[in-house]
Amino acid sequence: MGDAATIEAQNRSALEAWARAMRATIVPVAENWWSITYQAEAVLADGSRMRCRYRYMIPRQAALRRWRRTYVVGLVHTEGRARCHHVRQVIPVGDTEAEARHRAELIASALVATERKGACGASVANLEVYVVERATLWKPRVARY
Repeated sequence: MGDAATIEAQNRSALEAWARAMRATIVPVAENWWSITYQAEAVLADGSRMRCRYRYMIPRQAALRRWRRTYVVGLVHTEGRARCHHVRQVIPVGDTEAEARHRAELIASALVATERKGACGASVANLEVYVVERATLWKPRVARY
């Protein structure tokens, strides 16, 4: 993915116009409680790739609501003799706290497995959840070695 030239669109309309002109599909590529990044990627006639991105900043009140629904999920797996840690922020849906926490675990595990399997061997089968906490309550813990 790093070999494509990237341009930044000033707004969603500019991204949509670029995508139409390049016959590219717009997809969300990053999301957190305060923004969503959309991207379209096209292969040019010479075989090189070009992408256009737009980062939508979520309005403050909506962002705060998303933050209150965000969970921080910590996962770990063993690779050889090393322990590999991963942390993801996810916004699950659920009717109860227990259901939302469970879905947060599933979403975070799937994200890590998809994003990191090739780099460190993370998979849904070998990831173990060690923390699921609402972002509003989460505080980094200092590791003691």
